[in-house]
Amino acid sequence: MAARIFHFKKIHYYLIPLVALVVWWGMLIALLSAWSLQGKPIYDFMKGEAQNPIYISDIGATNLQPLFIACVGFQMIFFVGTLVMEYVLRKKKKLQPYVSKKQPIFAIISIVFAVIGQLGILFVACFRSPSFKTVHLSMVGVFIVGEFLACVFNFFNSFLFGYLPGRLNPNHEKVIFGKHRFANLYMVSFVCKLFWLMAAIVFALLFGIFMKRKERSLSAIFEWTISFWYGMLLLFWSIDLFPSAVKHYEVHHAQKVGETFVDNHQAPIVVDEELTEKLVSSTDGSSSPVPVQPPEQLHLHV
Repeated sequence: MAARIFHFKKIHYYLIPLVALVVWWGMLIALLSAWSLQGKPIYDFMKGEAQNPIYISDIGATNLQPLFIACVGFQMIFFVGTLVMEYVLRKKKKLQPYVSKKQPIFAIISIVFAVIGQLGILFVACFRSPSFKTVHLSMVGVFIVGEFLACVFNFFNSFLFGYLPGRLNPNHEKVIFGKHRFANLYMVSFVCKLFWLMAAIVFALLFGIFMKRKERSLSAIFEWTISFWYGMLLLFWSIDLFPSAVKHYEVHHAQKVGETFVDNHQAPIVVDEELTEKLVSSTDGSSSPVPVQPPEQLHLHV
């Protein structure tokens, strides 16, 4: 039983958001650690205002800007790549296929807003706050709005999976655990994501409110909080992609799993065996019917 825990392809698409997560959190930890090791300085462009902690972009505006830009850019590629890969896997039926014609449209809209939001945070890293304050703050807004809308459309797709469990293809992971319509893992996933989104909105509002009140230390605390909280989204998306790794293993190691996997994406072929036997018997002229073999089961290739 314990061995079944490892029945999944180790190097697979679920690692894409995890790479983005490691890079993002690694960057935050590196920036915060560097500032702390320097003695938590108040930089000249901060006009001597006491602040603890300081804003992420203030640290990124120092000699650590190349690290800031590189990590943000690298994370951007894998963030957008996660949404693109989910779309591709579902369209190719290597992950639970879409259950509504609107879902692929929502997925594409989510990708577009993700690209816009990620370009926003990249420009935040490129345009230093001391030199380009207006552009810098504007790009922060683009990042927040873009990622918010990307999440809304992505999360709504999760809701549709949970809301329409009767349309889920049985060829994929078993997600229904009760008789109630919402007793499925997709609805659980949606609720968790909704909680994440509501908390992110609260953190973002507090960040903006305290910034407007000139309470920069409190504002910076919530900026760091929402930045680390942002990484949890990548973890959720990794879990979304993980069933593809499990299915890949099961299809290519059926002898270890002990089950036969049939491609249920194809419409089942119904054969009237009695009628077929009569037709074959009348064709060859023999009194004894020729047994007809049922069509071979179609195996799923992932």
